[in-house]
Amino acid sequence: MKKIIILIAIILLLGGGGFAGWWFFLKQPESDEEVVEEIPEIPSAFLEFPPTVIHLIKEGVVTHHVTVKITIEVAEGPDLINAERWQIRLQNDFMTELHSLYYYRYFTQDGYVSDKITKRLINVADKVMGKGVVRNVELLVEGITKPSNS
Repeated sequence: MKKIIILIAIILLLGGGGFAGWWFFLKQPESDEEVVEEIPEIPSAFLEFPPTVIHLIKEGVVTHHVTVKITIEVAEGPDLINAERWQIRLQNDFMTELHSLYYYRYFTQDGYVSDKITKRLINVADKVMGKGVVRNVELLVEGITKPSNS
């Protein structure tokens, strides 16, 4: 009698487990609507760099001083913390890129701020921070002055 009760209990447990597995894993949803959970968008944070002066040189003589301010847009949280950690290197790489771009006269056709320059700064940020971490780079020219010797 004990063996029959144990056998029936084992059959019920196996049957119940099989039914639960079918119900949760193999059964199709009753509605035709596809359930898609939207990933919440992480709000943006902005990291401003201090204004920096770029010297434009032509034939060995400084012709202009361009004061620029750069702001990068990243996601809040770890991306912002990493951007703050890499701020000095980002600023140095941005200034190097701007010196080379302004030297090659990208500014003469489109001004000192253009989509080409912004895209190049985003590429620089992607090399330092990783692709897609920096959402946008804003370049603001605060002033253009001529030195007193020219």
